[in-house]
Amino acid sequence: MFEFQKALSLAHDTSPGRDGITSNMLRHLNTTSLSHLLFLFNKICTGQKYHSEWHEAIVIPILNPDKESYNPLNYRRIALTCCLCKTLERMVNSRLVFELEKRGCISPLPSGFRRGRSTFDNLILLETCLYIFSY
Repeated sequence: MFEFQKALSLAHDTSPGRDGITSNMLRHLNTTSLSHLLFLFNKICTGQKYHSEWHEAIVIPILNPDKESYNPLNYRRIALTCCLCKTLERMVNSRLVFELEKRGCISPLPSGFRRGRSTFDNLILLETCLYIFSY
């Protein structure tokens, strides 16, 4: 339940997918409803099957600023996917990253796209090494 609630707290308030469920709705569920969803997630993980709707997205084209609308290349695409699926993916990703880091499969040095790390950390490390080696 802790992982589930953490995944919900990290979710952004985005537009819903085909099911119409938003992350905000999930955050306001009572404990019983959250338990039922967690049971569903656990069943999905053990059975390795999930709803076919989770494969689908609503794709909305948005015109890039100051571009001509007649050219399809001037649009960026936004894919609205199911918030339940995104929550489960966030939980699985969190667990995978934890296990991979614990087993040493991911180097501790790269900082890009890693939670709790910044490229600023690498700059400080570089500056420190340069300072130490200059003496």
